[in-house]
Amino acid sequence: MYTRELRVMPSDVSCTGTIKLRSLLNYFQDTAGLAAEDFEGTTTELIARGYAWVLMRYEIDFPGRLPALDEAFRITTFHDPKHGYNTLRCFKVDALDGRHIADAKTSWLLLDIKAGRPVKPIAHIPGITSRDNEDISPDFREIPEPQGEIARSVEFPVMFHDLDYNAHVNNAAYFEWVCDSSPVDLMTHELGSVYASFRSGARLGEKVTLNFSQSGDNTTTCRVTREGVKKPAADFLCVWRIKEEG
Repeated sequence: MYTRELRVMPSDVSCTGTIKLRSLLNYFQDTAGLAAEDFEGTTTELIARGYAWVLMRYEIDFPGRLPALDEAFRITTFHDPKHGYNTLRCFKVDALDGRHIADAKTSWLLLDIKAGRPVKPIAHIPGITSRDNEDISPDFREIPEPQGEIARSVEFPVMFHDLDYNAHVNNAAYFEWVCDSSPVDLMTHELGSVYASFRSGARLGEKVTLNFSQSGDNTTTCRVTREGVKKPAADFLCVWRIKEEG
């Protein structure tokens, strides 16, 4: 397993004093890239060889509070490429005092950029099974479509800073849109779990619409659609909880 220690910097925190979800997800992605450099090279080297990773599924559970400003924490990651076209990668986040903060599981496809189709990672990245391998369950939670009355509908234009190196909206931007727009009070609530399925990539200049439905006080679903595109961009399921004092 690959481990990296970090500290929450002022640019990472929200007005509540804890790390922003987008910052944490960016740390996950950067940590995965560092862990994979030995067998696939840097991101630019991988793209130069004609390949790019595409995120399909994401699950995150937060059993503990998020790390606060100046707090040190540890990210551990490992992967399981033995699922055909899918490579699974997990992340664990712990405070240095041993307090468990978060667990995440992701599913990725390796895309042949020129052909525009996925390929099997084991056949195209020599050494992908050489290190940081652990068995990971391929099961992900199903995300229901929004049901009944739409609780909130929000539109976002895709801006330049939302894009990643592949010129699609970065996954962390979707999470930020969904959390910021959810019909819950973010000053009193925080995420207990969030589940996402990515289905098509939004691009610069497009307009996306987030349609939310709410089940009880603690669960919201969101479908992200692209203007003029029938296939949804993403689906989200968020489970919220009341923030603990202190």
